[in-house]
Amino acid sequence: MGRLLQIRVSANTYDEAEVARTWPRLSKLAWSEDRVSDASYGVLELCRTLAEKQRLGMLPKEADEALGEGAKRLDALVERLESALGDWKATEANRLSDDLEDALSELEKEAEKL
Repeated sequence: MGRLLQIRVSANTYDEAEVARTWPRLSKLAWSEDRVSDASYGVLELCRTLAEKQRLGMLPKEADEALGEGAKRLDALVERLESALGDWKATEANRLSDDLEDALSELEKEAEKL
């Protein structure tokens, strides 16, 4: 890193609309139809929001039961991903991003039962 120039390894969702198309039921559970302008609605935010809503008891009972431990798993994967990024372990972060998307797809199948 330079004296003024900072180098970062990060993960960003390049198409937030694709998140809602790929995981529509989970997106609906996480966010209402009225979204806040300038807020982020990407993959990491979806994972964090679902975990937080479950932790706070803000999900409908049926959704909470359908998600089971899945939302906690998402939150743990996000933590591991961010840790890998912070440690400049891009290969590990890439693998974890795949694991995260797979976990979301599995939870989406559970949410289809609602």
